[in-house]
Amino acid sequence: MKSRRDFLQCVAASAASAAAAAAPVKIRSITLAPLECRFHKFVAMNSHDVAPKGHTYRNTLIRIATDQAMEGIGVMSSAPDDAYRQALKTLVGANPLSMYEMKDGRITGRAPAYAHVLSRYRHLDGPLFDLIGKLTSKPVWRLIGPAVRDRVEVYDGTIYFSDVWFSERGVRAVVEEAEEAMKKGYLGVKLKMGRGWKWMEREAGLRRDIEVTLAVRGAVGPKVKVLVDANNGYRDDHERLWRYISETASANPYWIEEMIPENVAHYTALREKMQKAGYKALIAEGENTRDLKELEPYLKPRRLYDVVQMDIRTGGLIDNIEAARMAEAAGAISVPHNWGSYVGTLMGLQFSKAVRNAPAAEDDRGTSGVAIPEGYEFKGGFYTVSDAPGLGLRINEKAYALKCKSGEVVIS
Repeated sequence: MKSRRDFLQCVAASAASAAAAAAPVKIRSITLAPLECRFHKFVAMNSHDVAPKGHTYRNTLIRIATDQAMEGIGVMSSAPDDAYRQALKTLVGANPLSMYEMKDGRITGRAPAYAHVLSRYRHLDGPLFDLIGKLTSKPVWRLIGPAVRDRVEVYDGTIYFSDVWFSERGVRAVVEEAEEAMKKGYLGVKLKMGRGWKWMEREAGLRRDIEVTLAVRGAVGPKVKVLVDANNGYRDDHERLWRYISETASANPYWIEEMIPENVAHYTALREKMQKAGYKALIAEGENTRDLKELEPYLKPRRLYDVVQMDIRTGGLIDNIEAARMAEAAGAISVPHNWGSYVGTLMGLQFSKAVRNAPAAEDDRGTSGVAIPEGYEFKGGFYTVSDAPGLGLRINEKAYALKCKSGEVVIS
């Protein structure tokens, strides 16, 4: 039975939807506010960090309000500058339903009149898809396409260099985090590698990377996917990279990610060496891709990336959809990168729900208490994806007033 609050919300939403159908909706204002979010635990550092991530991270919350009582919610990772605020002013007064090209109720691209702004600030796909979903009473995944899977697999992306930071516990610190993820139901864990780039002497870092990988595999058993990500920590050290690959083959990593910087010649050599050795791990790359053309030489004429990882927020949904098409044509899959954004996790889930060759999403296990997701359920390593309009997000106004209001900037 619905509560009076739920009933009133439904009435208000129905009235707003009816109003939207009767008259063109317009963006009334765009509000930016600092948003502190929390990891589920203390997160250590990766190969290029200068300090641990800690317990919290910051985003900028984006609220796009219309003149018909609808609101799109999203985030960006950086603080807004003057150029960004000026660009947002050009969107005030616009009809959000005219900002993208649509066919049969699905978003197919950016409308030419707004492409210059939406292509430069692609993270706006998040709040705008959320808004358009609410205006059309559709979840974001329906704006992308029909459902291709009932549930979306996720992996825990929060296992960093705890062995280095908590040196008295050593490798056991990482193993315990992997065991915790497994107990929570995750069927995949991503481990950070590249300790020898900054945090340890190179040879000692290599030995520790190998030890951690083998120890985690031993702890979680053969069925859990073990992914490894060096954040380019083996740059200029290809000999040690190959030693790492060779000596962890028995751990059967599902994929190796960002072991070295993007370079066609280097990835061609790595691919050939892996094939010759019969090494089965997938090669995952692309989180720093900012232009789809950058992916082309890694997908054709020969596939060098098996997993394309354009970031879900900075790349936006439109470009990630195209990246997935490019990957599929080459026989690769798409699993968009996400870090420091639980809203990004939701975007990844919605994306995977409707994109055939996007079988999973990256979960950073974050929360905020301000932007509240509804309709998602995690069980047995998979999420059911919300059918609520948009991303299924609402603002807890009391928490917003306490945590965000004092720093907000309103563009109108």
